[in-house]
Amino acid sequence: MSNQPQSLSEKEGHSQKGIDERCIEALLAKDRLNHLGGFIQGLIHNINGPLHNMSMLVEVLVRSQGKLEKSAKESGLSVDPALDALLQKQGRRLEQLSQQIKTLTDMLRSFMLLHEIERNESEVDVNLVLTKLAETFRSDLFFKHQVTLELRLTKNLPLVRVLGRHLLPALVHLFKNAVTAMRQSPEKRLVLESALEEDGIRIAFRDTGCGIASEEARRRCFDLFYSHWAQLPEIPSTDECYLGFGLFAVRRLLEPYGVRVALESVDGETTALLHIPFSCSR
Repeated sequence: MSNQPQSLSEKEGHSQKGIDERCIEALLAKDRLNHLGGFIQGLIHNINGPLHNMSMLVEVLVRSQGKLEKSAKESGLSVDPALDALLQKQGRRLEQLSQQIKTLTDMLRSFMLLHEIERNESEVDVNLVLTKLAETFRSDLFFKHQVTLELRLTKNLPLVRVLGRHLLPALVHLFKNAVTAMRQSPEKRLVLESALEEDGIRIAFRDTGCGIASEEARRRCFDLFYSHWAQLPEIPSTDECYLGFGLFAVRRLLEPYGVRVALESVDGETTALLHIPFSCSR
């Protein structure tokens, strides 16, 4: 077997082949998610109507339950204690059911609103998007039960001229990165901030996750197919493969608008920063 060193063209060929393979892997993963996303959108559309009807029916039942309890008290007749306890217990169950339906309805509305923002080409309310994203991410059990979320959103921010189909995926990537980073952290706290600055709007995702210690690693996180998670044994294996696409996509989607994207790690916290200039336009 020949031990001659590879020529430059051979090395470039192997490198290109590796990139091609990763591109195919990424496309297949995104294609799978695209099909599932299409089914989910149809499912939500079909659920919305029956859920609305259920909400109205439960509201009627709650009012009827209240009338029964009121009538029992005002009748002046002796009420069997067991029946009275049953009425009260039934009332509490109906209230719980009503609250659960409201929670589910609110989640669906948030998802549908985000979908509309992504489809429209109008100016975007950053605070609205961040709030609805936070509500939608509560469908993730880890985020819902283990992560403490704090919203620090400056009121009355101007609308930004960034298309929803570019801004929304970028914010989702940043949100997912923050949640992934905290999976094995003793403290799991995520702070979302929006603030008005002299020349634009600043958005920050600050998490108490595993962090990115070196400047070189933070810089490489924006490279295509570089995954910081793949280098960390403390990040558990999940059904999701880390393609090294998220931060690359964030920068690629937003830089044409003049948006600056950066990562900082200070005192055990990592912050993903977006600076959206007032003059941003495509």
